[in-house]
Amino acid sequence: MGVPFYNFTKLHHEKFNLLVKERINNIIDKNAFVEGEYNASFEKRFSKMQGTNFSPLVANGTDALEIALEAFDVGVGDKVGIPGISFFATAECVISVGATPVFIDIDLKTGLMDPESLKRIVEKHKLKAIIPVHIYGLPAPIAELESICNPLNIKIVEDAAQGQGGFLQNGQPIGSSNNLTTFSFYPTKNLSAFGDAGAILTQDEKLNERILQIRNHGRSPSGHILSGHNSRCDHIQAAVLDLKLDEIEKNNLGRKAAAKFYNQQIKDLPLQYPADSYLALSSWHLYPIQVKDQTQKIALQQFLKDREIGSALFYMKSLPEELPLQQCDGEKEKAVEFAARTICLPMNPFITQDDVTEVVAALRDFFKEQ
Repeated sequence: MGVPFYNFTKLHHEKFNLLVKERINNIIDKNAFVEGEYNASFEKRFSKMQGTNFSPLVANGTDALEIALEAFDVGVGDKVGIPGISFFATAECVISVGATPVFIDIDLKTGLMDPESLKRIVEKHKLKAIIPVHIYGLPAPIAELESICNPLNIKIVEDAAQGQGGFLQNGQPIGSSNNLTTFSFYPTKNLSAFGDAGAILTQDEKLNERILQIRNHGRSPSGHILSGHNSRCDHIQAAVLDLKLDEIEKNNLGRKAAAKFYNQQIKDLPLQYPADSYLALSSWHLYPIQVKDQTQKIALQQFLKDREIGSALFYMKSLPEELPLQQCDGEKEKAVEFAARTICLPMNPFITQDDVTEVVAALRDFFKEQ
């Protein structure tokens, strides 16, 4: 039978395809290719959904991170704390603005930035900002991180590339804090475009104005006032995103139901999985488990592949192990261990209990042979 990791066929069903083609034809007929009516509609609706005042679209999630740092005046000579478990863009954006990444270690149970590690890092390094990541959709401990950063005027940029549909520990949507929060709408994300797109969420009107300037070549009504980016979201991607908002809450509930069933079915297996306390909070962009070590992880991935069951290694390496980042300072021991042990099982809005049962049956067979 097999279980796919993603399911784009059901995501882009016949009715959706007809509606999105109508929108694209409308865009072509009007020759309105950049920052059109669907951009405005999406930004308004997404702001309301995520509990924020502003959510300007940008060209991609990496630009969102970089522009957010620039909005906080992070640049050459500054240090930015990042977790060791994330996609490379979380570090790349720091380097791109001329700042230096400093690693903050993670909670070995979740992969999320560890406040205790942050406390130690701020004693050794004068950080200008930190970038906590809502990795796999699990909400980072933002309130605890704020209690450390706010008294020191350390800015926080939340990387929510995998967080759409998730909730902070206070029960409010990811993106509703007083920090800047960045989203990616890459095609594999919970809320996804047909290509690249991203957004930066803020409650602050002045920060929003600055972001709008930076994303459009530093332009203001009086002329160009700074050197910015060409990071406008094209109208077609906005049209797709705006249409997908109609189904996103239903689709995210499908992910949560699958995660709950996974948790129920694998309790007795010799692996670590996300705690039940995250069931209602996580966006369940991914479903990560941890096995004994890297050798077992690689063996399990091959075993699942032989059963035609999708899996993915998010991430093959921790960020501190990546070549351009190996000289960066900070704490990284737990991140290295976490990456070595973690593999993600199939997760998408359309996975059924039968699919999960098949995946878990394969896991049982694998561990019987260990």
